Amino acid sequence: MSVVDWIVAIYAILFCLLWCISCLLTVYSLFVLRIFEKIMPPAPQTWPRLSIVIATCNDAGTIEGAVDTLLQQDYPDLEIVVINDRSTDGTGGIIEKMARRDRRVKTVHIKHLPPGWLGKVHALYVGTQKTSGDWILYTDADVHFRQGTLRKAMALVLADQSDHLVLMPIPRTNSFWFEVVLMAFGPLFVLATRATLIGKRGSGAFVGAGAFNLVRKAALDRTEGFPWLRMEVVDDVGLGLMLQRSGAKSSFAVTLQGILLTWYPSLGAMFKGLEKNIFGVAAYYSIARMIGIIVLVWAYALAPLVAILSTAVPNLLCAGVIAYLSLIAGAVGMTIKFKQKLLPFLFLQVGLILISFMLLRSGILCVVRGGIVWRSTRYSIDELRAGQRLKV
Repeated sequence: MSVVDWIVAIYAILFCLLWCISCLLTVYSLFVLRIFEKIMPPAPQTWPRLSIVIATCNDAGTIEGAVDTLLQQDYPDLEIVVINDRSTDGTGGIIEKMARRDRRVKTVHIKHLPPGWLGKVHALYVGTQKTSGDWILYTDADVHFRQGTLRKAMALVLADQSDHLVLMPIPRTNSFWFEVVLMAFGPLFVLATRATLIGKRGSGAFVGAGAFNLVRKAALDRTEGFPWLRMEVVDDVGLGLMLQRSGAKSSFAVTLQGILLTWYPSLGAMFKGLEKNIFGVAAYYSIARMIGIIVLVWAYALAPLVAILSTAVPNLLCAGVIAYLSLIAGAVGMTIKFKQKLLPFLFLQVGLILISFMLLRSGILCVVRGGIVWRSTRYSIDELRAGQRLKV
């Protein structure tokens, strides 16, 4: 064999082995990750007061429907703090109308953003100061809750004796290729955050989700607080990091029905939405690191195909076939546990490549602009690097 053939063979074998290992880890996660709907925690004797904080900006099309699902919950002691962060549409008027209709809704209007703050993080900070609950749920303006979700979540976090509960919803989609990307994104998130180790003593694992971060107020008070996260573009996972640093105990579960969320309306919207943060969280605002990640993603994604198509090296076909069989096994397991369609999982390689293009686009735009634009405010790369807390 030529030198090139040896290089191809070593590459294909190593990355096909990596495929098998990652699929085994995925199967392992099936036994570890909890499904919210299958947990039956006992109801507490008394229900703590719960404050819900929603930081909204130009969400006139979604905020009323989301808050309505919270107002319809049967949780007995509830307040909802909605922060209007410099909206230029009708958001402010909508939340004021809701506050007049139901006294459980409190509104805060932010007109100006202090220097050195990301708008959403500042809004969460301001909203937290307006809460009166023993527990605080941070959620988003497009998240819908099924009846009973708040009671069950509170019962679960109390039964776990935790300070923090994260529920990860499976977003709804209306596009096959968008679903493919989501099916690739989910395992990446679980592996990057080490979600299977959440709550285990000494693991150092942490997690967060913008749709559902439930935090004990006393535990939050022991952290550095939102000023420490003021320039963190992934504030939801950053909150989990902040709690983990303070010694708080977290719990994690995947919810199939308790929370309804359309993360992005289309694949194009996902490309646009992630441009503000995927470069920072994955590559730490480094072009060299971004290129390295993209090369590794492509090498990983294409290895089984290269192994199957290569004719210069004997028995390399077996490595590719085993890699694809491990993918199928993981896909079948994920489909059974999370009640999802099988076909999108089988296109995992395409999903990974599309995510790499999202990273590439985000990095190029960030470098060309000298930073990011979020909620109509520009932030330079230097200040983003200086304020970054989360490095997965």
